Order: sequence, then structure tokens, then C-alpha cells
Amino acid sequence: MQRSEPEGANAACVAVRNLVFEFIDRELEPEQAAGVETHLAACSPCAGFYAFERTFLGVLRRRVAIEQAPAELRERLRIALADRKRSDPPS
Repeated sequence: MQRSEPEGANAACVAVRNLVFEFIDRELEPEQAAGVETHLAACSPCAGFYAFERTFLGVLRRRVAIEQAPAELRERLRIALADRKRSDPPS
């Protein structure tokens, strides 16, 4: 997904905006999350971007029923992805 960047955005802003969805979902390593938090505290444009996305995703999650795949299918996918990762040559 292509994300729009604010005019004149610096590298730190671009990096934070590229991580904001993982930050919202608490998928970042603690060091990365701390860096994002620090940047958001100091950069009002990025803080606004984060607040909007967090709010939007919260509303979306409340409004859209998300059905979870059956446990058997999730396990088959997990195994298939793990097998694929083991068989793929390193880049």
C-alpha cells in the first residue's frame, strides 16, 4: 500500500508513518515502539496522522464483523507458511 507523506516530510516522519499500523496493532519490537512513541510526542503532523488512523481503525473494527477462520484452517496455513519459509532460499 502506498502511503502519502506530508510535504517536506523528513526521513524520520516517513519511517514512523510506515510503522504506524504495526504500532497501532502492537506488532513492533519494544525498541521500535519506543522510537515511534518518542517521534509522535515531538512531531504534531505525525501525531495527527497516528490519531486519525487509530480512530479510523477503531471505528472500522467496531462496525465490521470480522469472522475468524476455523482453527483447522489457521493451523494448516501456519504449517504451510512455516514449510515455505524453511524451503525458500535466503535472499
